[in-house]
Amino acid sequence: MHLPSSSPRHPSVRRTLVCAVHIAIGLLATAATAADNGMPQPARIVTDDVVYDHSQVEWSEAYLQWVATFARGNSPVSDTTGALCAAKQEGDVWFLATSDGTGPVERSCTIPNGKTLFVPLATTVERSGNKEPVCESMARLASGSLTHVSQLTMTIDGVAVDNMPSHRIPTGDCFALGARQFPPSRAKTAVADGWYVMLAPLSAGPHTIVVNARYDSTPLSTTYHLDVR
Repeated sequence: MHLPSSSPRHPSVRRTLVCAVHIAIGLLATAATAADNGMPQPARIVTDDVVYDHSQVEWSEAYLQWVATFARGNSPVSDTTGALCAAKQEGDVWFLATSDGTGPVERSCTIPNGKTLFVPLATTVERSGNKEPVCESMARLASGSLTHVSQLTMTIDGVAVDNMPSHRIPTGDCFALGARQFPPSRAKTAVADGWYVMLAPLSAGPHTIVVNARYDSTPLSTTYHLDVR
């Protein structure tokens, strides 16, 4: 069994809409069966381009801005237990951080009911530093860095997410990486590229999300044991 997914960044056609209806009916039937059996309901991938008044590109930027508010070595990316899962999270969308590549990571987190989850799989960021940003060339560099990434996989409660390449979200233009820092920096000097999956609020109870990738020869593995309540 695989979780269906589709790109939110392409025009819909009639055949796609028909397929979407059948998928939705199948998911509803599966959810009803799971509820009857007392099992967690299956996760639903959000493919809408705009979620809570922000595009998925903007959510990818917001994730990186969130990470940038932490000191290196003491951030959700380097967290090995899940102690920082709720740190500086706010609003209707919560982020689940990737790992720093130093080894397989397992995190245990409590997630409030009703939170949409934005899950990065692998990301690259290019910064101009003190130089005047040349966003187009930086975007090419960020895109080129993704050629080092392979073997992207994601499972949610043991169910694999299909068609991982469709979940790529390049920012394209520059954005302010330090917008959430103190004092905030509004300078648009960063470009990013990568793969992300947005999940509708999970049903109450335990869930397990596993993300794997490789950056050249370095394996990246993050397991989230979530308790939604």
